[in-house]
Amino acid sequence: MDFAFHYKVENRKSIFLLPLICPLQRSANILTIKRYLCKSAVPHFCSPLKTNMNTIQDCKVELHNSATNSNNEIIKIEKACEIKKVCVEIPKFSAYDVLVRTCEVAITGSDIHVYEHGSANSANISLGHDATGIIEATGNCIHNLRRGDRVVMESCLSCGICEFCKRGVYNVCKNIIYNGFLIKYQVHPADLCYKLPDTLEMSEATLTNTLAQGCQAVFKAHITPTTNVLIMGSSAIAVASAFCAQAIGAKHVAFACTMPTTLVSIHEDFDFDYICYDAHGDYCEILEGIFCTFHDWPDVVINCSINERTMNIAVMCLRPCGTCVLTECESEGACFNALDVLMKNIRIIPSFRSKNMFATAIHLINSGRAPMNKMIAAKYQWSNIEQAFAAAQSESNCGYKKVIIQCAED
Repeated sequence: MDFAFHYKVENRKSIFLLPLICPLQRSANILTIKRYLCKSAVPHFCSPLKTNMNTIQDCKVELHNSATNSNNEIIKIEKACEIKKVCVEIPKFSAYDVLVRTCEVAITGSDIHVYEHGSANSANISLGHDATGIIEATGNCIHNLRRGDRVVMESCLSCGICEFCKRGVYNVCKNIIYNGFLIKYQVHPADLCYKLPDTLEMSEATLTNTLAQGCQAVFKAHITPTTNVLIMGSSAIAVASAFCAQAIGAKHVAFACTMPTTLVSIHEDFDFDYICYDAHGDYCEILEGIFCTFHDWPDVVINCSINERTMNIAVMCLRPCGTCVLTECESEGACFNALDVLMKNIRIIPSFRSKNMFATAIHLINSGRAPMNKMIAAKYQWSNIEQAFAAAQSESNCGYKKVIIQCAED
């Protein structure tokens, strides 16, 4: 607060002040702080010469003809497998937010978890984190987006004031919350909305977050054109990781897991090699299969199915000075050979969520190097949302494809 006060008194409009203030716009749970600071600092998407910071207030705009409180439905799941549609008021938004009309939402693992178990605290549960939409209205200070723009939203809202946000790793923010888009109209910070190219379909763009998490894992491994990459698992993020590794020129990318049907599907759709092993099989046979596939040992393992077996396979098959990136957990604990890690000088690196990867993911999809459209299992209308969740639940148990809900009724 002292910093903002100094800025106000001295009337200094230095660009170096902006990174300390801008992250505060990201989170709805610090709205009071945001409105205090917005009178003393200029966000990165504002024009300091044209914006009157003393007149900022909740924006009142003319909405889409069909936008009324009676048809702004939101999805609630209080009991297992019981989906309710509840009408809520169209949210108000500040000068730094946009109002988004949700178009398409991909059902994620967290959505399925709530669907399977229900949530007694449904008022604070936000569903639908992978979504695209159309800008319906913008706040007073937004100049890079306008009504009618197609966008994909990064739903993870960091606080901007914890030590991790200040270090730039907002993906591990202590106070992180999520904005859900299983609702017809939603308010979102403008700096977390990414405008889509005209050539990119909304359905494909809905899977941007999945690809962003795969990109995060790949970039942490420092892959080069001479790198052999083994992907452990067959989830959507595993396939997205393979797309990114191939796009940046990895020498050879292959999958390894215990699901033969899924591996065959990945091979037929994307032409990736694979090693299918028995969950209780001999380690020597598994390692022989990996070596025969690469004609060498892998330099990088991206583990999208962390458990005791996959960790031991990764440690044993990696070349000395290799890298194991941990991305998705199948179990909370995993016992593996620490001596191998030490003697082979293996780097073990976690990759949790993603940060600053949406622009890269959008580029890969739009360029055709990440064919995310092939990862769409089915699309369902808003009126058939029960069938959509049932299909997504089935798909999550056996495959890597996503089910998409089209929120805009025909």
